Amino acid sequence: MKPRTVPLLMAAAVVVAACTAMPSGPSVMVLPGSTKSFDQFLGDDHDCRQFALGPSHSSDSGYGAQYQYDTAYIQCMYARGHRVPVYGLMLAAPPATPPANYKPYYPPPAPEGNAP
Repeated sequence: MKPRTVPLLMAAAVVVAACTAMPSGPSVMVLPGSTKSFDQFLGDDHDCRQFALGPSHSSDSGYGAQYQYDTAYIQCMYARGHRVPVYGLMLAAPPATPPANYKPYYPPPAPEGNAP
C-alpha cells in the first residue's frame, strides 16, 4: 500500500461515518397502558427516549441505529406497562365449510372424437 492511500482511506471512512444520523425519536407508535395516566406515559416516554439513545450509538448505518433505538425504546416502554407493537403473522379465521348438501360442479369431459 502506498503511504498516501492510508490517510485517504481514513478520510473516506470519516466522511461515510459522518453521513449516518442519530435517530431523533422512535419510528414506532406506543400507546399508554390501560392502568397508566397520560402524565405517566409522557414521563416514561421521556425516560425511554433517553434510555434508547445509549445502544444506538454503536451502529454502522442510519437504518441500524434507528432499528436499535426502536428496539430499546419498545423494550423500555413495555417494561413500564405500556402497549407496544407486536410483530408477527396475522391469523385469519379458518375457511368456511360448505353446506352438507353441496355438490361441486364438474364440467362434462370433452368428446373424444373431436380432439384438436
